[in-house]
Amino acid sequence: MSPATGGSEVAQSDPQSPVIDGRSFTNYDTIFIHGAMAGVNPALPGVRYEGNSPDGYTLQLIPSTPSVYVTCPFVSYNSKQGGIQPRARYLGLEYMTSGAEIFRIDVYNGHSFIQTIDYNPPIGSTTYTVKVIDLGAWYRFDRGLGMCLFTRNPSSTYDGFINIGGYGARYE
Repeated sequence: MSPATGGSEVAQSDPQSPVIDGRSFTNYDTIFIHGAMAGVNPALPGVRYEGNSPDGYTLQLIPSTPSVYVTCPFVSYNSKQGGIQPRARYLGLEYMTSGAEIFRIDVYNGHSFIQTIDYNPPIGSTTYTVKVIDLGAWYRFDRGLGMCLFTRNPSSTYDGFINIGGYGARYE
């Protein structure tokens, strides 16, 4: 473990990581959630295995899986006393893939659909990587921020894996 910085009562000491463009606000809370909170319905066709481990969430897809989605629920602000209601624009996803790929992300405020982000080409990485997801605008997530990852295994012969180490949101 490392010493606490920033939001732990140490003023102006938390460097943005990853760095976000200078147009964003400077008063923010970053919430990062362990990947074990993610989940998929294991009854979906194409899922060989899904489960949690100390380092996150693992999903194994059989060959030629066209689409399986993983839900990633976030803690969100319903209200904040004594200040401006926080909004989020940037999400983060720490992931690693082997054979499988992420081709789309849908974002929800509770049951209300917010936006789809398509990746062409799909994203993947053989080492843990943090992907910053820019929603393009500031949204008030007051009913529960939800990120839905659409994954697939394009291989016709080998199982594909996706590991989610964690995911987060920057509220400003």
